[in-house]
Amino acid sequence: MIAFYILYAAFYFLITWQRFSYGVFLLFLLLPTYLLRFSIGPLPMTILEIMILVVCIIGILKHARHIEESLLTLFKKHRLFTLGTILFLIAATVSIFTAVDMRAALGEWKAFYIEPFALFLILYFARDRIEIKTDILLPLVLSGLATSLFAIIQHFTGWMVPWDFWQNNATYRVTTWYGFPNGVGLFIAPLVVLAVAIVWQRLFQKQKDDWATGQFVSWILLVSCFSLLLIGPLAIYYAKSTGGLIGVAAGIGMILLLHKKTRWSAVAVGIVGLISLLSIPRLHSLRAELFFQDRSGQIRLSMWQDTINLLQDRPLLGAGLASYDERIAPYHTMVNGEGIEIFHHPHNIFLTMYVNLGVFGLIGFILMIIGLFFSATRKYGLWIMVLALITTFVVTGLVDSPYIKNDLAVLFWVFPLMLVARQD
Repeated sequence: MIAFYILYAAFYFLITWQRFSYGVFLLFLLLPTYLLRFSIGPLPMTILEIMILVVCIIGILKHARHIEESLLTLFKKHRLFTLGTILFLIAATVSIFTAVDMRAALGEWKAFYIEPFALFLILYFARDRIEIKTDILLPLVLSGLATSLFAIIQHFTGWMVPWDFWQNNATYRVTTWYGFPNGVGLFIAPLVVLAVAIVWQRLFQKQKDDWATGQFVSWILLVSCFSLLLIGPLAIYYAKSTGGLIGVAAGIGMILLLHKKTRWSAVAVGIVGLISLLSIPRLHSLRAELFFQDRSGQIRLSMWQDTINLLQDRPLLGAGLASYDERIAPYHTMVNGEGIEIFHHPHNIFLTMYVNLGVFGLIGFILMIIGLFFSATRKYGLWIMVLALITTFVVTGLVDSPYIKNDLAVLFWVFPLMLVARQD
């Protein structure tokens, strides 16, 4: 099998060397290839990491332009985000040395923090060699479309669904290539919102001159977005990812609020929806789920309390990278007398950042989010898309961790790239 990976790496290197944009396209199209793992001696690697490494090497050697000037511009125009990023990465590095297992911590540091950030920087430096919409957004939408199709096939066939999620018809959930249901919602939810934003801009704002070079590619993107809008929510629903569905609704709501013609209609729909949720008896099960009254909600509340108890004993450094599941063990409690497994993270993005990176990492992360928000409100780059995606990310992150996964970490760093690349 290692021979295949070597051949793929060589083939990908040649493609990227000849046409840098093609290499970037393939990288974002094949984000789930982090699941294809192998080792080079003692060093664990994935296909996705190989592609990131190749893009970074070729980008810096052939296509990076005005690096010092670009860094100064990034700092001047996006100061809060830049400061947050510096603090975030320093805290991630320090957390290697506070971890239980330094080797595992180095793996997370490399895959979740350094590689996605390095990819962001290289693509920012080489931004005149790529088109955001055709080389990054289009392959992301296509990747989401492929994942959604797989989820729907799984729903009706059960093909490749792990036994734990297949055996109980009442709780049957699709998993696609991730092997667990939440991976489906976490990946597809922001891409559905992205598709809505692209369709909205194309059809209702009539901004045709800033689209991809060539009408054919523009139509591929538009058709792909429409297709994802049709089947993406179904895939999230079949995965029973309530957080993902709420994240989609929040992201779409943000898009509607940002446009004067739909602002008050969106507010009215939101108010009616909230009143209906609180008053209609038939919605009791949904209400119980949203207010953490069902079994899943009780598990999350217990998990969060356990995590808070851990952080009270380690308020500055947290648990360290790749150390949560071991250090939470003494604090782990039963839920209504039922023993629950220990998860790898506390299913809340802010608690997750705190336990992984410590208090300074959490502060850096929050500064990054706020910095992105304020930069977007100054209407840099694809600002409407970024605001919608940040909304989806934060809302989904209230009940899960939409960053601590290789593909999700890369996807997160697309948000600032959409602002700073200034492709539109």
